Amino acid sequence: MLGRKSHTISSALRERVRRIAATPSTAPAGPQKAAFGKRQPREPAFRPAQLTFMHGERLDVVVKDLNAAGARIEFVRGTGLPERVLLSEPRQGLRKWAHVTWQAWGVAGLAFVEPGAPPAKD
Repeated sequence: MLGRKSHTISSALRERVRRIAATPSTAPAGPQKAAFGKRQPREPAFRPAQLTFMHGERLDVVVKDLNAAGARIEFVRGTGLPERVLLSEPRQGLRKWAHVTWQAWGVAGLAFVEPGAPPAKD
């Protein structure tokens, strides 16, 4: 009609559209189970702490979540963190070397390094 071409839909495309339409559009009722690499749950914390870089620079941070394997921290200064840092929090006696596993806009995730492991040079 009015110069439009009629397109035929392939059977593979028709089947794909049928499967998509048959999929429920609501979110799952509960959390999905991770296939691999699920981290341990972290306990909420709101503690002032300090990061020390390998070359001696220090940065004040707030520890938001914490467990035996790592922590989530927040900081004000928009800076890139090095790969390895020392997290220290004097009130609780926390002093651990950690790898920065992720970082985005003043928030970072740390994975603590095993005790006795020598710190890597940047």
